[in-house]
Amino acid sequence: MQLPSSPNPQEMPYFEAALQPERLNRYMAAAEDDKDQAVRLYLWNCTLCEAFLIPLHFSEIVCRNALQRSLKAKLGNNWYENETFLKILDERYRCELAEAIKQERKQQGGAMTAHHVVSALSFGFWQHLVTKRFDRLLWSAGIKTHFPNAPAHKSREDLSELIEKIRRWRNRIAHHRAIFDKGPMFKYQAAIELIKWVCPTTAAYVASISKVPAVIELRPKQRDLFSEDI
Repeated sequence: MQLPSSPNPQEMPYFEAALQPERLNRYMAAAEDDKDQAVRLYLWNCTLCEAFLIPLHFSEIVCRNALQRSLKAKLGNNWYENETFLKILDERYRCELAEAIKQERKQQGGAMTAHHVVSALSFGFWQHLVTKRFDRLLWSAGIKTHFPNAPAHKSREDLSELIEKIRRWRNRIAHHRAIFDKGPMFKYQAAIELIKWVCPTTAAYVASISKVPAVIELRPKQRDLFSEDI
């Protein structure tokens, strides 16, 4: 595996103009004001974002399926119509759910199931279900029922924090922001950890096919500015 080649000297002015200098300036400090190094860091950042697609994909899918199992166990297959649940939802997410149901019924007709609804909802919706307002409805028995491999001392608050960390990381990548100096290995480990809390076998498989550690090792060498915080 290797990183994409930088634009050649003839291409560079066009490349920089297309991206705008301000975007490359984000990388200049880490590159010690070396523009060529800044471009290499930028391309590495792009490759790193691409590599995160698989672990983030599995982390979100496994997490939302586990949360849906919690809803189904408590409220039944049509949990998304339960009045108690709808009253607890924040208005923003109640509107998101209503719109998802509307669109899925339009597309699926009578064949619509909860699985169609699940796939139409944002990761933010699922993280919302792990907030304090759902303590009594979903988490009175703790998190082990549907996150069975979470460490024994972990709480609903810990689960919420882990999901939120991954969600924010996912959004950062989706908005094409820099991640190279924001602790990518820590965030990768968090994504694998969330999967592991549900299914260690799946977590091990995702880790075995993920390219994130290999891409991290390809970081252009000049200055190490990794930080765990976003």
